[in-house]
Amino acid sequence: MNLTDKINAALDKPVTGASGDDFDIHAALDDVLCGVGMSERDAGGTVSFTGADPVVPSTLRLAAAPALGLTAKSVALAKLWRHRGGPGQDIAMDLRKAPHRLCPFYDGKWEKLNGYPIVAPDDPFALSFYRAGDGRWVMPLNVYPALKSRTLKLLGTPDDALAVANAVSRWDGAELERAGADAGVVMPMLRGTREFLGTRQYRDVLADLPLIEIEKIGDSDPEPLPPGATQPLDGVRALGLGHVIAGAAIGRTMAQHGADALNIWRPGQFENDILYYTAQVGVRSSTLDYARDPEAAAVLRGLLRGTDVFYANHRAGYLERMGLTPQEAAAIRPGIIHTTVSLHGQHGPWANRVGFDQTAGCVAGMMNLEGTDDNPALPPIKVVNDYLVPWLATTGVIAALMRRATEGGSYRVHVSLTRVALWILSLGVLDKDYARELAGTGERHAYLDPDTFTADTPCGRYQGVTDQVVMSGTPGAFRTVLVPRGSGRPEWLAR
Repeated sequence: MNLTDKINAALDKPVTGASGDDFDIHAALDDVLCGVGMSERDAGGTVSFTGADPVVPSTLRLAAAPALGLTAKSVALAKLWRHRGGPGQDIAMDLRKAPHRLCPFYDGKWEKLNGYPIVAPDDPFALSFYRAGDGRWVMPLNVYPALKSRTLKLLGTPDDALAVANAVSRWDGAELERAGADAGVVMPMLRGTREFLGTRQYRDVLADLPLIEIEKIGDSDPEPLPPGATQPLDGVRALGLGHVIAGAAIGRTMAQHGADALNIWRPGQFENDILYYTAQVGVRSSTLDYARDPEAAAVLRGLLRGTDVFYANHRAGYLERMGLTPQEAAAIRPGIIHTTVSLHGQHGPWANRVGFDQTAGCVAGMMNLEGTDDNPALPPIKVVNDYLVPWLATTGVIAALMRRATEGGSYRVHVSLTRVALWILSLGVLDKDYARELAGTGERHAYLDPDTFTADTPCGRYQGVTDQVVMSGTPGAFRTVLVPRGSGRPEWLAR
């Protein structure tokens, strides 16, 4: 079945107690891995799963989805380890812990700094639905300063939730969505899933978009990975212009398994602490005014020439303005693995729209499934798409690194947030009552506490959540855990 057929089948027959759940997680894993030329067998050992949805009371598979993303990148890492001469290994994933890794900070218990949860400031644009005058709902998730200023200007309202609600109520939902897109702000109108399947963006772009895009974009000599590795990604460098979670955590995912990940920030660039302290774990951090200072831009290009992987998740057109498109990066550094994240895909009528995790959920129908068309609701795990993106992107990066090692070449890797949301829906939908009654009950559906780690860092004593997946041979470890944002030198560590 194609993506559309899978989603329609999931909507037609939600899982109930009467129907039973015939979901085959191993088949779903091989479906993900097949897209990058791999299979479960590439681990060189057994791959096992414990537990099953529902673990949390959701219509979505919020245990299986992260379990699949985490296990896919673990199989890719295991294959890379074997490629570098290491033995095969077993991989074990406990679905009963997986939702915690999907959003480690949502309940304020597991990610902490100096004993306190990291929290976001109150904001009328933070995870709030507003009803337009025609009864449609929008989510103006504009929590970054520049986005917020443009949104308040568009709505003609002060920074107050009631004022925002009154302003939104004077608009037609679709008109406000279009006006928001034109203004460059986040303003998705909520849709049912089938309504979204009828949009041009879905029909023309997302319906046939691979979950993980990998494309060879240039020729170069083969680059075997250096010998003497103790982790799968030892000796690999990853240069990031990442922020929020979906792009930034590519660095975290790679750093956990040996890569030297360095993220570059512009002077004055804003980031929410709650996002920095989750997504930038393991990543070194530096500041360069590369957009305005030619000398800083030259330093950035010097870093690019020394890297293996480049990753970014800025709005459409940004990399073009910086001269860092896949083709331009490959000209500077033949053999580059150029990795990007988009919202709705890189083509089509919505290609320039901006947004975050929940934006993808809004347009793809997740909020309507969790609630109703008239009364939408957030999933119980507030962030469901974001972290899946870096796990899947890293899976693609590893596939490209192995191709480069044997055949050479520069590669483009791309993952779309909304395509990930659609993939989650394609895994199956659970009946609301069934999910609420069964979640958290018995051994199979228990919601277990996550495995955590602690470290003394320059930012304070940090407690974080591990990946909840156990790799018997290369479990992973961070060399850098947490550093103040932008505080390091813009240079590579010695290989």
